[in-house]
Amino acid sequence: MGITGECRFAGDVDCVKFSLTGNSEIAGSLKAEEIKLTGECGVRGRIDALSLKGRGELAADAGLRAERLAFEGHIGVKGDCEAGELRLTGAVEIGGLLSGEQLDIGLIGYSRAGDVGGGKIRIKRSKGYLLLKMVKPSQEACFEGRTIEGDHVELEHVSAETVRGGNVVIGPGCEIKTVEYRESLEIHKSAKVDNRVKL
Repeated sequence: MGITGECRFAGDVDCVKFSLTGNSEIAGSLKAEEIKLTGECGVRGRIDALSLKGRGELAADAGLRAERLAFEGHIGVKGDCEAGELRLTGAVEIGGLLSGEQLDIGLIGYSRAGDVGGGKIRIKRSKGYLLLKMVKPSQEACFEGRTIEGDHVELEHVSAETVRGGNVVIGPGCEIKTVEYRESLEIHKSAKVDNRVKL
């Protein structure tokens, strides 16, 4: 299914390929093997896909699940967001759990999630953020979460209550209450960590 322009769906959308250039609102859920977006897409239900890629703005009220997710822009999910592999440049706002085997987030703007869990987690400012800062000096690129847990965790400009992992790197601009690590821990001199616990 290919859409160019503006489109509204009154119920669920279930198809093999969903391609959108423009603006779409779906009153139900969206299920497709492949989703390609350029523009804005709002889904009242949940999104299920094998592959989801694109740029723009994506919102899902009831949750999002994708095997491979590559996106530039803003993703807002009121429930949980689950991906095998997630690569995002932009901002995320996840009401519940953000989880994946590989999570790679390049921050441009304020982002948050309830909790973050995964295998390899990397949250840093995007290179494009520095260009944006010249245009919009007030724009802050940072990430807030309660608990961040993974095998390999690499963070910059992240605020969290607890960070737990095997190998943990706490980079510049981080404010963490407690870091629990199994194998190795690196903390940047500008980062603020209240408690360090070796498991």
